[in-house]
Amino acid sequence: MSAEMNRREFLKQMGKFGLAGAGLLMGMSILNSCRYPFQREKVADDSGHEEERFMAFSNKSLGYYFFIVQQEAVNRAAEAYGWHFKASIADFDPVKQTRHFNQFVRQKPVAIIMDPIDSEGLSSSLKKAKLAGIPVGVIDTPITVPTDQVVLTVAFDNYKGGVMAAEKIVQLLRKKYGEARGTVLNGYGVMSSYAWRLRKKGFETVISQYPNITCISKGTEGDLAKTHAVTMEVLTEYKHLDAVHSPSETPARGIYQALEETGRLHPVGSPKHVIFVTIDGEPLAHQWIKEGILDASISQDPIAYGEICVELLAKYIIPGKQIPGETYSNSRYYWEKAKIVKSGSSTNIIIPPFEINQHNINDRRLWGNIAFNDWGLKYL
Repeated sequence: MSAEMNRREFLKQMGKFGLAGAGLLMGMSILNSCRYPFQREKVADDSGHEEERFMAFSNKSLGYYFFIVQQEAVNRAAEAYGWHFKASIADFDPVKQTRHFNQFVRQKPVAIIMDPIDSEGLSSSLKKAKLAGIPVGVIDTPITVPTDQVVLTVAFDNYKGGVMAAEKIVQLLRKKYGEARGTVLNGYGVMSSYAWRLRKKGFETVISQYPNITCISKGTEGDLAKTHAVTMEVLTEYKHLDAVHSPSETPARGIYQALEETGRLHPVGSPKHVIFVTIDGEPLAHQWIKEGILDASISQDPIAYGEICVELLAKYIIPGKQIPGETYSNSRYYWEKAKIVKSGSSTNIIIPPFEINQHNINDRRLWGNIAFNDWGLKYL
């Protein structure tokens, strides 16, 4: 796959892309041309030739439905503000992502948005962007290098997301046994990701408060096959596993498959039901909740990440203005209000996690419903 990918190339690739054993069909609505409310900006290169200004997006992968939706959100928002759009796909390779980022810096985009693979390994590249006067926005996975190298971060409270997932499991264990006890599998993700580290910490901090709950923490690298293998191993060793947790729904497919293969996939209400809680909130989670297999998903919002990052770059950061206030408000999103935290020249928009369950699963503002029903990003 080439380092740069425009929107049409992206959609062509996705039409034949396999996502964790299930392909994706891109609905025709995505191919509809965008009406640009603003005149596209142009910039002259060293030879005097004018080229359209573009917004760059450094994506970590297209191996998760979540990342596909996030890229489409950035793309749509950038085009709505009149900018051309280019994306690079790093396939979970931090070295490749660094190379792609440096290539974008040399091309002088109006801004670079990225979802980092390695939260610590981008400092030198970010310095290059800053020296070139290119604003950098980060979405989904925060970085831990000096904050003045990134002007804007839009992500959810990953620690609280882990806390909420654990609290849900504790609540359901109490409902099952009349007390907080049982055996829980936590299949945590890649530890080079600050986001997944925070989810693990939040989850295990809560579970550790209950001495009668045994928490089996196993690294899965966020990989479906490894998650499946880990779950099969645990199911073999622990015949009375009460609950399972995955920090994302793509690797959670491995848990689902392992439960099904071992005859332990039972719906809510069955005495044999294994409590199942995930994080992300993609359409697959909606389906599992409706089937009664998944008890809840603690939702992020990749559509909001992309849209808000482009919006604030366009309205404030690129024109050299300060982002106002302490709260970002937008009723188009299910969560409606997000905290704004400023540190020096950097601004963080912290999206609050929330629970998706049987009671709110059909709300049209949920990102999974928008991506699946309105944008036409379907599973095959």
